[in-house]
Amino acid sequence: MKKVYCFILLLIYCSICYSQDEDYVIDKPKDKTDKYTTSTANPDFTNYSLTASAYTLKKKSFRLANTGIIFTKLSYGLTDNTNLSLNMSFIGTFALSIKHQFHINEDLKLGITGSGGQMYGIDEDTTIGFIGGQAMVTLGDFQNNITAGTGFYYANGSYEIFSDKTELNLSNLFIGTQKQLGRKSYLMAEGIYFWNYNIFTGAIAIKFIIKTSMSLTAGIMPIGWNGNRSSTSVQGETSAIPLISFRMLLHGS
Repeated sequence: MKKVYCFILLLIYCSICYSQDEDYVIDKPKDKTDKYTTSTANPDFTNYSLTASAYTLKKKSFRLANTGIIFTKLSYGLTDNTNLSLNMSFIGTFALSIKHQFHINEDLKLGITGSGGQMYGIDEDTTIGFIGGQAMVTLGDFQNNITAGTGFYYANGSYEIFSDKTELNLSNLFIGTQKQLGRKSYLMAEGIYFWNYNIFTGAIAIKFIIKTSMSLTAGIMPIGWNGNRSSTSVQGETSAIPLISFRMLLHGS
């Protein structure tokens, strides 16, 4: 059970670690009949609850993000298309990540990410080092978009992480979407499938904009696990945990 717990912690941390940076935009009404007649800020339109879109921070902009009090991320825009992030948590983890955006056209963006770090404190004298990356395509504008992508992660621990192995490979497919519901509210939904361990997770959440530079997200994160696909003797398990995230614009140019 302890190994399963460690595995789930690593899975969640990887998902959040690669959920890259936010940006800031003003929502302009399309015409005089548009029901959103007042300009609206959306300080975190380039990520969902757990997964990332292809959008990046503006140059010299800072963002602070916190999820469930445990996970904290500080991001910086090196250029308009390249971001650098530092991810930390109370469970003794840290990682550095970089993300780059390619402009295909006005409504289509391609993003790639790379990350590496370690997890400490799961048990005495134990560590887990991991690296990984993702590629994703985003279709839509800043307020309403959909993203599909894939990722690969490799972890190596100083003890048996899962199924009597000190190494762990995670490959996934993910999809996320964001829809503006009102002037300062958004619906976000996403799914992540780790096919080599037959694990599904994701989130459905509502995002509320506070003033023009902050957002608060509240939702639920389901997790379903049925062991290795080749095994027919493993009984499936499902659970769900609450998900709360707060993000704030520290500086923007």
